[in-house]
Amino acid sequence: MSYLVAFDSDEWRVGQDLLVASLAAEWPDAAVRRRELSDGDKYGDVEWELRRGDADLEGRSHVDGRCLYLDGDIGLVADFALWYRKFVPAGIDLVFCDEGYHFDVTIDATTTRDDLVDAAGE
Repeated sequence: MSYLVAFDSDEWRVGQDLLVASLAAEWPDAAVRRRELSDGDKYGDVEWELRRGDADLEGRSHVDGRCLYLDGDIGLVADFALWYRKFVPAGIDLVFCDEGYHFDVTIDATTTRDDLVDAAGE
């Protein structure tokens, strides 16, 4: 299942350089790639793959720096979504949902891994 971690802001974005450097520093076992985007590409300017134990995660970022697309084990997806919160100022809502928007959870300082896993129903 695909999940999104997104925020809406005209003033803030998470830049490609920051995301790549932070992935390398905090998820050193992730295979990270920068992509050259062609006209019309909207996501995938940064892509990564990560394996922790039996859990896999594939991620990519939207070109606007305001959304991640995550596929994989819900526990690892939840951990990653919580990690991403630190890049978005507290005054901006960061939302975790599935691609069909069947649920949504605002991630704040009190949100736990279990909150996200439970919301996803997995």
